[in-house]
Amino acid sequence: MPYQYDEFENCLNQQFTLQLTDQSVKLQLISVDKHPNSDTVNGVQAFSAVFRGDNTVLLQQQTYPIEHDSLGSMQLFIVPIGPDEKGMRYEAVFA
Repeated sequence: MPYQYDEFENCLNQQFTLQLTDQSVKLQLISVDKHPNSDTVNGVQAFSAVFRGDNTVLLQQQTYPIEHDSLGSMQLFIVPIGPDEKGMRYEAVFA
């Protein structure tokens, strides 16, 4: 079953671990937003999740293996959306 908005909303400000070939990268979930104009399909409404990493490793747009304590392991396609005052931000869209 696809991930739901509520599952990610419950993980706000928590850490996710992204695994690269030679190291792991910590990302913090900083926002979760519903896409209000999207259709709900099979009970799932589209939403986006924005993560923040530090500036030591800049991730490219691609699919990465990511783990979270309560959500488990998943493959997420993330896109860099630019830095803020605390680090680089990345977005994953669920539709």
